[in-house]
Amino acid sequence: MEEIKIDLKKLVKRVDTDQMGDFISFDKSKCDGCGRCALVCSFNLWSVKNGKARLAPKYQELCLECGGCWEICECEAIDFWYPKGGTGVVIEYG
Repeated sequence: MEEIKIDLKKLVKRVDTDQMGDFISFDKSKCDGCGRCALVCSFNLWSVKNGKARLAPKYQELCLECGGCWEICECEAIDFWYPKGGTGVVIEYG
C-alpha cells in the first residue's frame, strides 16, 4: 500500500496571523506529564518529554483552536483563549 502524505498547513486556512498573537499559554511547573493534551491534539502540537508536556513553538500555524488541550488538562497547566476577532483559523468545509 502506498503511503499517503498530508500537508497539514494546506488544511488550515488562517486570517491575519501577524495580529493573532499567542492564544495558548503553558505553565510547565503545573504539568504532571500525564500526556492527555498530546492525546487529544489532532495535529500533534503537544508532546511529552522528560515528564513534562511541550507545545510546538509555531503552534499558531496549525492549531485548530478547539481548546481540547485546555479542557482535558486536569492540573490546569494550560490556558486557552480564542484569538482576537478577525484572526485565526477559518473553517471552509464541513
